[in-house]
Amino acid sequence: MIDQSLAQSALPSTRYERGIALGIEKFEDIVRVAPWEWEVPSCSGETVYLANLKHSACSCPDRPPAGEVCKHETAARYKKAKTATCIGCGGRFLHRDLYDVGEDSLTFFEGDVLCGGCASAHGVL
Repeated sequence: MIDQSLAQSALPSTRYERGIALGIEKFEDIVRVAPWEWEVPSCSGETVYLANLKHSACSCPDRPPAGEVCKHETAARYKKAKTATCIGCGGRFLHRDLYDVGEDSLTFFEGDVLCGGCASAHGVL
């Protein structure tokens, strides 16, 4: 017999927890399409919703109560927090896959980040 408390604790219970779980599960499928807009797949993967992080809005039919955000917005914020934009090519990469530009660069500013390909091409590596 399965312990119900263990089964319930394994299932995300709040929109936030479901959003983090969605962000982890569909990480590669969450795509930035504009500066503040992200396409986020539904849990089933059948639908894609547009989450606007600037206006805290989502195209999904779920309308959370005041003070909460939908799980798609949370998933988009999760992906945004785990990645950054390469200043060279404009692609989004995990922070661990990016290289900081030092003060000796003539092409970029100190503190800019580059993906491996751009860092090699511009002599940062």
